Amino acid sequence: MNNQTRLIGLILITIGVVAIFRLWWLVPVALLAGGGIVIYRRQRNLGRIDEAVQALLWGVGLALLSLFKLLWPGILILGGVSLLLRGREAEVEQRMWALLGQLLSWNRQPTTPPTSSKVQIVEKHDEA
Repeated sequence: MNNQTRLIGLILITIGVVAIFRLWWLVPVALLAGGGIVIYRRQRNLGRIDEAVQALLWGVGLALLSLFKLLWPGILILGGVSLLLRGREAEVEQRMWALLGQLLSWNRQPTTPPTSSKVQIVEKHDEA
């Protein structure tokens, strides 16, 4: 199955769930957050870390603000945070991933590989 088919399938399922449970009010929130994440990934892949972090901040930030109905005062806060981040985006990104890693237990110790389950055949030669 190719990625486009998988994506269309997931979109159809999501729209079905939204319609069944009447969650239409979540659509703008998901679009804002998803847009911020998509732009973050694209800019990050291009090596534009500053733009990537700012896009993530604004996309996810606006999504959360609209979810909690704090859009107007929240935009002022987002603008201030955005200005304070200028020039420090790479550092903030590293801290963000470290924090997420701790919260989601991504920072686990590597496990040792299992011992081999291969059977070794040894030939025995009769000495006469």
